[in-house]
Amino acid sequence: MNISAFMIGLSTAFFAGFSLHILFWRKQRTRFQHVLGWIMAVWALWCLKDIVITFPGMYTTKVLNWIFIIDAWSALTYTVFVFEAVWPEWVTVRRLGMQSVPFAVCTLLYLVWPVQEIIYAESVFLWFYAWTIVIIGWVKVRRRIRYVHENFSNIDSIDVAWLKPVFVFAIISQLAWLFTSLYATVVGDIVYYVSAVLLWLMVLHYSWDFCPIITEREEERKPVRKKGGLPIAEGTLEKVMEEQRLYLNKDLTLADLALALNTNRTYISNYLSQVRGQTFYDYVNQLRIERVCLPMLKEHPEYTLDYVAMASGFASISTFRRAFVKLTGHTPRQLSSNP
Repeated sequence: MNISAFMIGLSTAFFAGFSLHILFWRKQRTRFQHVLGWIMAVWALWCLKDIVITFPGMYTTKVLNWIFIIDAWSALTYTVFVFEAVWPEWVTVRRLGMQSVPFAVCTLLYLVWPVQEIIYAESVFLWFYAWTIVIIGWVKVRRRIRYVHENFSNIDSIDVAWLKPVFVFAIISQLAWLFTSLYATVVGDIVYYVSAVLLWLMVLHYSWDFCPIITEREEERKPVRKKGGLPIAEGTLEKVMEEQRLYLNKDLTLADLALALNTNRTYISNYLSQVRGQTFYDYVNQLRIERVCLPMLKEHPEYTLDYVAMASGFASISTFRRAFVKLTGHTPRQLSSNP
């Protein structure tokens, strides 16, 4: 129990510390980060309540069942987190209230009829609820990744690809929680607290500077046009990009390119996908590497990679490296070192 108390205290301090930092000490934060701060606060309270099982005579089936009932509500924090990341401002008081109904029903049922069957029934419900959120979230993540690649050249703070490993780790963490809830052991509790802290530490790492963008529903669900009849003549887009060197703008968007071509984003997106077989993001990065990076690395091997990346229009060295390897199959340093 001493180890359990230590892990509970450590987990509580972890969540409370980040909650205080985000909500009170961080000067600039987005709505997403504000929501994340409150999620950390809720998790701090959830961990703190578990200290009751370390008291003498409290590690009983009745107490553990009530902890399970209360902990089940934590599934809502995952829902809020996922939907706020892939569907900004989706979370409202009304929607959160509707999501809370089945959890409230399970809690009231166990309060009136405290039998083990209620615990098992809620376990089944949680299993299906979790997979529903994972599936919906996964579909939304794929749509959002496609959207940002089709519309932005700088996706460092808006890309949601980092959610994919988070989904996998979350499933593992929740399976650990479900197992320890149904088959309580001290070792199982320790595994759960460690996995929970690691999960949210991963989330905090990837989302510290994350700024989810709000997209119009009709843009995310725009119909795919058939090939042919595109109003952009082949070569026109390439000519404008070359003459104006638009790719050097690190924050270039599809809307900027549409303005330069005096057309709309749908036509350009269709042209890129149907004629060039690329997304806007990949096309701009290709121009940056071929027109600026490669010549600069060969002519000036003394330049730092940071300088080459920024001079080429990349917003960060990490994005530059990923794009370079994807296009050339080599790292920038490997290519610059070859005679």
